[in-house]
Amino acid sequence: MAGPTRTTAASVKEDLLARGERYSYFQAIRLLRLFEKNTGAARAENLRIRPKLSLTFPDNDVDAIEARPQGGYRITANFFGLYGVSSPLPTYYTEDLFEEEREGGHAQREFIDIVHYALYPLLFDAWSKYRLEQRVVEDGDAAALGHMFAFVGLDDEELRVGLLPGSAGLLRYAGLLNQRPRSVLGLRTMLADAFPGARVEIDSCVPRTVGIPADQQWSLGRQGTQLGEEAYLGSLIDDYGSTLRIRLADLPQPLFHQLLPGAAGHQRLRFLTRFYLIDPLDVEVELDLLHEEARPMRANGAQWSRLGLDTWLAPEQAAEPTVVKFML
Repeated sequence: MAGPTRTTAASVKEDLLARGERYSYFQAIRLLRLFEKNTGAARAENLRIRPKLSLTFPDNDVDAIEARPQGGYRITANFFGLYGVSSPLPTYYTEDLFEEEREGGHAQREFIDIVHYALYPLLFDAWSKYRLEQRVVEDGDAAALGHMFAFVGLDDEELRVGLLPGSAGLLRYAGLLNQRPRSVLGLRTMLADAFPGARVEIDSCVPRTVGIPADQQWSLGRQGTQLGEEAYLGSLIDDYGSTLRIRLADLPQPLFHQLLPGAAGHQRLRFLTRFYLIDPLDVEVELDLLHEEARPMRANGAQWSRLGLDTWLAPEQAAEPTVVKFML
């Protein structure tokens, strides 16, 4: 586990310039962009990258990083160049540059570096193209953010407006929301993550007795006359496929009150459940408060005063568990 002391941004920048060879090429560019995000010093035109003029085999991606007097930075890389040890061109091109450098010239090298100044940034762009989290968080790429929301069915920005509890939180559950068909395990996993501290249990086939609409009831000689198919006596029928029961057990007192109707946690529970479910099921919720955290009823209090939700008489002496039930 890391200690409480953390390296500041200024010291990281100093270390980057003093010991640039310790950083990978892509990490160095990311850090420079983050350091100078507000000043613009790490823009493409102010970040010059060229290969090292050498034929020795390097140990690292980066040979050196230095600040330029006119602003910006210069990175000397050990790979991907038109001269140097990794060049695809014949060696005598690099040898000509050696000769020019010994004579004090640098015109040929700077001419070739014009290509490098465009080539190296393209390599970084290709590397970051499919790293959506980096493009969204570090670069603020709205198009990449839209691609990520497409995984949860919210690629259109208008669909994300006004969502509760905030559309960004749904990206955490993109893997679960992509599953077809939706499962009890997926819903339980999502709710357990959304409400840490609660033990989530879900029953998917809760028996209920529902009424038969009048126009679908048995009528002699008119409808519902096929025995064993559509003929039912009475106006009620047992149903096992329209109700889901969500039980959140072992709730501490703060979380218990957050999940009661009217509270922010209840709105979040309702939103996540309805957003995950495809079928329009009835949802029954059971909140099981930790027995030792239940308190007696308090008249005119902000808590322990809502009849049927958080009111008990001498709960510490009650044998029954402190469970609250309501429809979501």
